Amino acid sequence: MGFYNQVVKILWILALAFVSCVDGEKNSNSTLNEEGSQTIAAMDKKDVQIETIPQLKYFYNTDKRNGMATERIPFPANWEQHNSGEFAFTGPNGIKVYGEGGQYYSYSNDPLMMELYQRTGVHVKYPMNMEETINEVLMPIAKKLNRKMVKKYPIPQLLEGYKNFSGMIFKVAQNPTQFNATAIEWVDPDGTRWVTVFFYQLEQGKNDVLWGFQAGAVGAPSAYFEQAKQDYLNGMLNKQINPQWINTMNQQTAYTIQKSEEAHAKRQAEFKRGMAERQKQWEANQDAISRRNEMVSDVILGKVNIIDPDSGVKTKIDHNNNRYWVNSQNKYIGTNNSYDDPNKNYYLNGETWREFKIDDYKH
Repeated sequence: MGFYNQVVKILWILALAFVSCVDGEKNSNSTLNEEGSQTIAAMDKKDVQIETIPQLKYFYNTDKRNGMATERIPFPANWEQHNSGEFAFTGPNGIKVYGEGGQYYSYSNDPLMMELYQRTGVHVKYPMNMEETINEVLMPIAKKLNRKMVKKYPIPQLLEGYKNFSGMIFKVAQNPTQFNATAIEWVDPDGTRWVTVFFYQLEQGKNDVLWGFQAGAVGAPSAYFEQAKQDYLNGMLNKQINPQWINTMNQQTAYTIQKSEEAHAKRQAEFKRGMAERQKQWEANQDAISRRNEMVSDVILGKVNIIDPDSGVKTKIDHNNNRYWVNSQNKYIGTNNSYDDPNKNYYLNGETWREFKIDDYKH
């Protein structure tokens, strides 16, 4: 099951990477497509409990590969969603939202697994903890923009949603996994304030590690920041993943795994057949070398093999004649005369003699 588990893990990494950069499509109703609209219609708005925000609107993200809705997020109705550009959403009073993005990596001490990851497009990197990841990913950007960190705090409510999504994705092995979610607040030189929501995950397998991060952010002038932050965090908290899309992803993953397993089994069978053929050829080559060496040795030493016509057993004798006859006591007579037959020789006391063939060293 090792190869099977690795195929599943690779597909999971790629699925997480896709979700981390899924394209948004603005839509305020359930008219995406027949399959997507059924799912969206099944999501009852009464499930979303946000008492402090009056006018909300669902914004949908879609999977451009199949047109299905991936999720819907309740944000203020006066926010605007963008399909391209720097920001995923903008709102009144200078509100700006960076869409969620991230990167997932895998690492193994097994060189063959590292090669497999690289061949299948998986990013490979030695694992870092959450603080190291933040320092490597966010701090260089902050330094470039002269953006100062103000504070950092855990957001356990959002962490539960992230865990739930991870639990929906098809897996074979249930490996120990670390999850973390942190909010990081910043301030720009012009007074604009930001909050970054940073998710971190590390799964420890038997021989490898899957790890990565996902992050999004909202910013606004200081006077409007607290409300923008509340609106953003409440939207993220009440984000709903489309279960039909998850089922479709999982079915596609299962199908891909099945095909990968079949291809792997075929390759293994071909490899074993090739090994058997190579072993057979090697043995034949060794036998030919052995026969050739024996022939050379016999020529030098004046020896020859004679072969029992019934059993095929070979006997090595001194080679002085062209024909050899052997009796029941394994005594032999050699002759160069093709007409000689010891069975017709009355001086040999009526013994029965059989003619043995001289070995040609070809078999």
